[in-house]
Amino acid sequence: MKKFKTFIFVLILFFISNGILSAQSNPVNFETGGFGATWTWNVFENGDNPPVQIIPNPAPAGVNTSATVAKFTVRVAGAPWAGTITQNQGVFTLDSTNCTIKIMVWKSVISDVGIKFEANLASTGEIKVANTLVNQWEELTFDFSGRIGAPSSTNIDALIVFPDFNARTTEHIVYFDNITFSPILAGPTTPTVAAPTPTYPSGNVISLFSNAYTNVLVDTWSASWDQADVEDVLIAGNDTKKYTNLVFAGIEFTTQPVNATTMTHFRMDIWTPDPTALPAVFRIKLVDFGANGVFGGGDDTEHELIFNASTNPPLVTGNWLTFNIPFTAFTGLVNRGHLAQMIISGDPNTVFVDNVLFYQGTVAPTTPTVAAPAPPYPAAQVISLFSNSYPNVLVDTWSASWDQADVEDVLIAGNDTKKYTNLVFAGIEFTTQPINASPMTHFHMDIWTPDPTALPAVFRIKLVDFGANGVFGGGDDTEHELTFNASSTPPLVTGNWIGFDIPFSAFTGLVNRGHLAQLIISGDPNTVFVDNVYFHTGIVPVELTSFTASVVDESVVLNWTTASETNNQGFSIEKSSDNSEFSQVHFVSGNGTTLETSLYTYTDNQVLPGKSYYRLKQIDFDGTFAYSPVVEVNIELPVIYSLEQNYPNPFNPSTKISFSLPATSEVSLKVFNMLGQEMATLVSGMMNAGKYDIAFDASDFASGNYIYVLSAGSFKSVKKMILIK
Repeated sequence: MKKFKTFIFVLILFFISNGILSAQSNPVNFETGGFGATWTWNVFENGDNPPVQIIPNPAPAGVNTSATVAKFTVRVAGAPWAGTITQNQGVFTLDSTNCTIKIMVWKSVISDVGIKFEANLASTGEIKVANTLVNQWEELTFDFSGRIGAPSSTNIDALIVFPDFNARTTEHIVYFDNITFSPILAGPTTPTVAAPTPTYPSGNVISLFSNAYTNVLVDTWSASWDQADVEDVLIAGNDTKKYTNLVFAGIEFTTQPVNATTMTHFRMDIWTPDPTALPAVFRIKLVDFGANGVFGGGDDTEHELIFNASTNPPLVTGNWLTFNIPFTAFTGLVNRGHLAQMIISGDPNTVFVDNVLFYQGTVAPTTPTVAAPAPPYPAAQVISLFSNSYPNVLVDTWSASWDQADVEDVLIAGNDTKKYTNLVFAGIEFTTQPINASPMTHFHMDIWTPDPTALPAVFRIKLVDFGANGVFGGGDDTEHELTFNASSTPPLVTGNWIGFDIPFSAFTGLVNRGHLAQLIISGDPNTVFVDNVYFHTGIVPVELTSFTASVVDESVVLNWTTASETNNQGFSIEKSSDNSEFSQVHFVSGNGTTLETSLYTYTDNQVLPGKSYYRLKQIDFDGTFAYSPVVEVNIELPVIYSLEQNYPNPFNPSTKISFSLPATSEVSLKVFNMLGQEMATLVSGMMNAGKYDIAFDASDFASGNYIYVLSAGSFKSVKKMILIK
């Protein structure tokens, strides 16, 4: 998405000193003598970028009878995020008096309208609202109250409108008018829906308060020493605690302390009507009284976590907020075998509370366990800023003095990686030796984040060329910023490496790239691991278009497709159990040189339970090679012991007997006749967990009924089979 440099300090000082740009302009109504009509509205990402026109209102009726409006022509060739930006709005800061933005639109189609603001190098991120009417005026409302206090909402110097935030097949016209700024919307004071119902199995839960489970004894939900009032209320028929006048509330269960040592998480749902923008906070403290069960008895342990609008999860107003907190986050809570107290406190004065419980679940990793995929491109076709796979050029800093981020060097599975924390925006500069990426065709970066990436979370990548004079703001700079989210290509995801392999043609504003000197990353993920930052030509010996792995009948089937091949000797199929050490399991010959699509397949029958990783090592006839991305499969272990009915049954003369082991066991599988005489021993010895198929050949047996018996540890199962000759 187009990102314009909006902070030109000298220019803004000039405007301010001349009274041109000193405060927020409201409303933007495009009328003579009003705001907007004489402003500069730069159009971006819209094909040939036809200018915004100020014209008489073509349909003065309904909610908009004003005389003059803005006309935006949406090109088919334009990006979904085609829009217009103005820097004449005036420098201002979002607060409770102006955070509700409204705009009137007239559209011939139903699609999103987007609005965002920029301050210096930071963006608030767009908020999108779809129109519901066509061929008539409609007013849309955008709530920016959740952006109050963010750095990108301070000293805002640009307003951006996206009139038709959608891919399109036909050109059409959008009219917009009457952009207004008004106080924060008054929200409901009570939730209208109940908190989300937990779905954890009851056997994995210790509940203090939830209609979904049987609750343990809680002595008080507001201790005598606290500063809070509490009452029981019904929200959509669901029992809920309502705290008012909350400073801090003590919840005690000292009569029957909770042993949560087998639990992995703490959960609580809250809803507040009060402001949650920074610097508002909400605190959760858990206290273990120790084996003596006495507060202050010498063996207490405790820990308090603090949440705000920038944490994970962020505090929000007017919506249920679920805290799913792993106990590992409560670092000071050394013991949890005698939990007896919980304390909540903070700035929200009124808080509704539900589903307070401990549960056993999966702890999401906060750090990648595997390294980013190795790049496939030959070194001669790469200019690398940071990658263990290539020599790296000089980078002056990975966190500029003007940015808002912390960075450290870490090792992930033995691979050098950059770890960003507290990320708002990070400046990566290579001004000492700017990069001539003119021969390159693509920019690449791998990232991994543990933070939420569901919409509306975004991640942005900006490249900046300082021009031939090598000076930022020297008059010949060019730049472009792309924005990614959960719906983009590639999509933002949590807990997996994401490879951004972006053609330079996508950076439409980056007119030049002979003097690249700056890379800026920003967005919502607070913690981001970064690797393999480089430019490349996009040329590989083989154009691999797909590589997949699937489990079929307890085997792993690999399928891959190439769109073209050049001097391709073939593919070494490599396998790993830890995504670190790979070894060859098979070799498949290639098709030499061809422009036709080629399909390949291989079945690995030697599989073990658990995760397995596969990659292709594509080898040229001259010995050069490149690796594919790694694909992962998981052969799930059985959860119970079981013995299946043989198949076929009746049979002649052979059949298959299947059984499952959830753990390594001493196993015996025997066949008996109906007199109890042992006829054959098919299995005897230790076997790993997994699913097994055992062939039984009864060629030397007489027709009749037989039984087969599986013994594995303390498990025993008997089934009957019929041999008919």
